[in-house]
Amino acid sequence: MGEILVMFLTGGGSTAMGAILKGVFGMVFEARKQKHDLELARESRANYNFLRLQECLAKNPASESTSRVRKLLAVIGVSSLCFSIILCTIFPSAELIVLSNATGEGRTEILFGLLSWQSPQEPIQITSGHISLMGNLTILPCILGFYFGPSPRR
Repeated sequence: MGEILVMFLTGGGSTAMGAILKGVFGMVFEARKQKHDLELARESRANYNFLRLQECLAKNPASESTSRVRKLLAVIGVSSLCFSIILCTIFPSAELIVLSNATGEGRTEILFGLLSWQSPQEPIQITSGHISLMGNLTILPCILGFYFGPSPRR
């Protein structure tokens, strides 16, 4: 037993200890390397299969009809929205909602109510002209850009 202890304390012992450590850490690192290589091979196969699937879908004649149907639905949706926007532009003063205070009196407040004073309140009217404005400025360009704009997948 003493000889083994002396061997570990001398140069031969450190050589043996280095060999033992190399064997242990070598097995650990080799297992990790094999696991990494297997994961890389799995990812490569998955990417290859995904590319083949996308190629088959792109060559499929059914994908063309699906694309045409989507474009037709987009044209129907945009044209109906345009029709309602045109009607709201022709008749901009048609009242949709009127918000008013029952007594006509109210308070004007600024700085979260720190300054306030009595003031008459005019009724707030939301008309079809508001729909026309919102449709022309925000909704219609959003739909046009979404449906007819370039796609990063193409």
